[in-house]
Amino acid sequence: MMKRLLFRKCIACVTTLSLSLITPWNMISNCVSAESKSTYLIRIDPSQAVVSEEEVAQGDVTIPAAVYLTGSMENTFGSIKLMYQSDSSHVYFENMVVGDNSSKQDTETTYESSQGTFSTSYIPYCFGYLVGTRYNTGSPMFTTNAECCDPIFGSTLYSAGNGQVTFTISYYQGIDTDGDGILERDTDTGKITEDVICDVVENEDGSGSYTYTYYDQSSFLEMEATGTIPRYDETLEAGSTVPGACNSLVWLPVNQLANGASFFGDTSDEFPFFYVDIVVEQGTPAGIYQVTFDEEGCQLISESQVNYDFTTQGVTIVVGDPSSVDVTVTSMESDATAYYTSDDTDEITASDFASEILATVTITDSGGLTITQENVDIRSLVDCNGLTPQTMYNSLKQNGCAIGDISLYYNGNSLTWEDDSLVTQKIMVGMRGDVNYDGNVTIQDAYQVQCYTAEIATGNIAFLYQGTSTDEDMETLTYFLADIDTCSKTGSDGGTLNIQDAYYIMRYYAETSAGNSPTWDSVQQ
Repeated sequence: MMKRLLFRKCIACVTTLSLSLITPWNMISNCVSAESKSTYLIRIDPSQAVVSEEEVAQGDVTIPAAVYLTGSMENTFGSIKLMYQSDSSHVYFENMVVGDNSSKQDTETTYESSQGTFSTSYIPYCFGYLVGTRYNTGSPMFTTNAECCDPIFGSTLYSAGNGQVTFTISYYQGIDTDGDGILERDTDTGKITEDVICDVVENEDGSGSYTYTYYDQSSFLEMEATGTIPRYDETLEAGSTVPGACNSLVWLPVNQLANGASFFGDTSDEFPFFYVDIVVEQGTPAGIYQVTFDEEGCQLISESQVNYDFTTQGVTIVVGDPSSVDVTVTSMESDATAYYTSDDTDEITASDFASEILATVTITDSGGLTITQENVDIRSLVDCNGLTPQTMYNSLKQNGCAIGDISLYYNGNSLTWEDDSLVTQKIMVGMRGDVNYDGNVTIQDAYQVQCYTAEIATGNIAFLYQGTSTDEDMETLTYFLADIDTCSKTGSDGGTLNIQDAYYIMRYYAETSAGNSPTWDSVQQ
């Protein structure tokens, strides 16, 4: 659960930074499709998903969010392209923060990670890495549309004040050297660079449009171009960069293209891929708003140009006072069982184990108007009413672990199905390293893991769980608790249980026996 702690720590210091465009979009085109080694999940995690009517009445509400990639640690990446969108002009995006120089800070910040403690002025992201104790970005190049650019020349737009924008263009004029009416490049005059100033027309949807003429560099004929500004602000100070849509990104790891970039940490989503603010504008009506990924506009590509398979997970933003929202669940896609360790103090949320929770949602706004929407994905709004794995372990532990069908909640109210039965999730919690469930991490646990791995290595069928419980998921829970470094559940989800895990358990036991207070991160150093 370290990624959630890191997100809370990092986001406060990155939401006011700006980005610059540095990489052409076409650098990741023409990739060869191939069968993927693994399927990845692209998901966005907001810091909140419910906004009250009172909040949006007072002004724009900014919701910091992080985008994660979740999947196998075995693969490497050569390029990534992501696109996402809101289903309403009332919800938009600002302040993309990425792991290259554009988001670098003036001072260093210290971070705790599974790879050790490090300090850096960069924003750590999922493809960074440590060389000793020094953080390295891999010199990534992020191309974003955080700034608005001209569609023909790709130049950054700046406010010119008085309802105008300005940008720079460079071009050759044409000349008819043969008298046949066919224009060729006028090399005698040379390349012309000039600043263009355009009036901006504000559209009904809040966007702006501007039009200008230019010389096409193929025919050298005079053409007309129209550019669009996603959210035009005519009060923007002259000389200020005009913000873009902040809803697309392309990434390349410049120093790692030959071998591809690997994930940073013990899990692929220990660190986010990048950050972005979701903004709910002032005066947004009560209702349900969706942020989703454009799957046709997303690509995860290896260094050898293999397209990895992926699924996406967006977020639902509810605008309305919580007491005025009524929810009835109609379907849920989730893991059959969710597994946690007893040292995890983060609140359990549905985002941990569910890919989709569809519901019929009814909102009554402050004026008494009722709004009903069906098939709303409320996964990001659902939790276990403040329950943490640690509190569940302490209160429900029997025979060394806690097992329960735990009720799911929205805003403190139990979720129900259409027949009024409770919506629940099976959750299992055990002590990390305690594979014999005696409530302690001892040499016996290390021995049990060692015996298991030896049997598997010789091709025998072996079972790690040696207790009396008949719960069919006990073997998976035991594997999860024993796999110290990669926290996998079966070995098919990107991790491996081996003799190294037995060593970590032994070392943890030795430290505690000596009167020390080790952590699982410290014994892996």
